[in-house]
Amino acid sequence: MTGTLSRRTAGLYLRLQAGAVLAWWIAVLASRTVRSWFFPYGGLDPAFVAFVVPDLAFIVGGSVVVARRKLRGEAAPLASGILLGAVGYATLYTVGWTVLLHAPAPSLVAMLVLAAGTWRATR
Repeated sequence: MTGTLSRRTAGLYLRLQAGAVLAWWIAVLASRTVRSWFFPYGGLDPAFVAFVVPDLAFIVGGSVVVARRKLRGEAAPLASGILLGAVGYATLYTVGWTVLLHAPAPSLVAMLVLAAGTWRATR
């Protein structure tokens, strides 16, 4: 795999990630059915909803910024580090949430996929 292809693939993945995280939050906030797939009691816990703004700013926004830089062939070490930190923190929070509250597994699976994809795309 050439460096250019790698940057392009990473940029496209990060754009997809930004859209998916935004769509996930919209679906969770708008639909009780979707909430039941991710939350143990079908409702929105304030501690989890507190992640809306940070997720939108750091994960969605960070994914867009890093994707843009990657697609331009530019390095983005600071933005990549912030994005990795945000995704890492959210992933660890979700691990704790899932284990302690016996939350449905889709949240944990989604965050582990997101974390692996982010790590790979920001390298």
